[in-house]
Amino acid sequence: MKVALVQCPAWTTESPPYALALLVVALEKSGHEVICFDLNIELYRFCKEIMKQDDSIISDESWSMDFRGYAWYEKEKVLNFINEYEPYINKLIDSIVNSPAQIIGFSVQSTSKFSSLEIARRIKERDKSKIIVFGGPLCFRNCYGIGILKDFQFLDFVCFGEGEELFPQLINTIEKEGKVQYSGFGSRMENNIIVDGGDGKLIKDLDRIPFADYSKFSLEKYAKKLLPIATSRGCINRCSFCNESTHWRKYRRRSAQNTLEEIKYQLELYPEIETFWFNDSLINGDIGLLNELCDLLISNKVKVKWGGQGTICKEMTKDLLRKMKLAGCNLISYGVESGSSKILRLMRKDYYTPELAKEIIRSTFEVGIDTIFNIIVGFPGETEDDFEETKDFVRECKRYTIHIELPTFLLLKGSYVYNHLDEFNILPIEYSDPDWQLKWQTKDNLNTYDLRKRRLEELKKIISE
Repeated sequence: MKVALVQCPAWTTESPPYALALLVVALEKSGHEVICFDLNIELYRFCKEIMKQDDSIISDESWSMDFRGYAWYEKEKVLNFINEYEPYINKLIDSIVNSPAQIIGFSVQSTSKFSSLEIARRIKERDKSKIIVFGGPLCFRNCYGIGILKDFQFLDFVCFGEGEELFPQLINTIEKEGKVQYSGFGSRMENNIIVDGGDGKLIKDLDRIPFADYSKFSLEKYAKKLLPIATSRGCINRCSFCNESTHWRKYRRRSAQNTLEEIKYQLELYPEIETFWFNDSLINGDIGLLNELCDLLISNKVKVKWGGQGTICKEMTKDLLRKMKLAGCNLISYGVESGSSKILRLMRKDYYTPELAKEIIRSTFEVGIDTIFNIIVGFPGETEDDFEETKDFVRECKRYTIHIELPTFLLLKGSYVYNHLDEFNILPIEYSDPDWQLKWQTKDNLNTYDLRKRRLEELKKIISE
């Protein structure tokens, strides 16, 4: 069959979408034809050319990872954006509708939720015969899951888990039997009956997944000469604000040799690539794997830069950091999240202290690896005293970083906090408000969206001093 894969905004503009590149090769190995539509990069480039700097609408600056990117969590802003640039967006939609694709698969994240839903709705409105499949983090069981089919009748299937094996199997079955109930998917059957096919099996051996295929993307459109890759799936931690560990159910890793082989394979195809970004939840989830990969990169004399997200842990010694630098690591983004020990406990991140975080950030800087760290602004339970501790942490550590990410706390469906609102004194969720994820507040009104924005501005001022 002919399949279109779609990435809507907002997502990274530095490189092609990794999830789609993995699906390309999986689908083609099953005999299907694949077309990719990265609407994210097309719309970013379009907005960059227009250069509208207006906070009331989405502009090219809304693709940044800081507070300006929160526009994508506000339904009204996303719909206004689509209406504002409707002629151009309609051309993009027409290119999908007029393609030979019978099945259209969307990779959907929390940042691309509203744009994906609206574009999918318009596709179905133009051609009811198109079969629309949603997958990705937003669609996993602990997030939207089967509910997305119940809420939006223009969707036909939702994939609850990993698509590399499940999606080709679903399409093979559709090709032979038409619309069916299938394991790992929610399905819309005749007479609008929705069937839950249960959870698909996790891929136990990640080395079995074919290397990502970026041939369907124009690499020159992206901001960096960079390709995503991954050494693992899942996370070893269970942070209370995050829903990722329950997405993946358990931490799994590729072999270091398999990762090395993909790096060499992609460099042969794309010698212009300068950097690989490890798309893992954390590159140091298995210190033995990280050590082994560094040894292989050094012994094989692979000259390439790489980086990824890391957790703060005592195993990140200066000796390991020096080895990582020698192996090509040029950037680590640490999930610090708070400078308050009390808030780290509430976040279930009390396996390290602010003092250890300061030490590792400084050591990373001293060995010559660029450093980024995250601070979550306005975690439920954060008092002014806690916030002062975080401000002091930022003041002390900013000299060792090239950037500090400052997301305000988002209430993620499927996270521990989301499932225990009373424990964190959060008001019940009003599902009629599409912006609840961003604009939640506590019952005592001591933590509101306006307060989080104020604290964000205070931290931004400290960083700019």
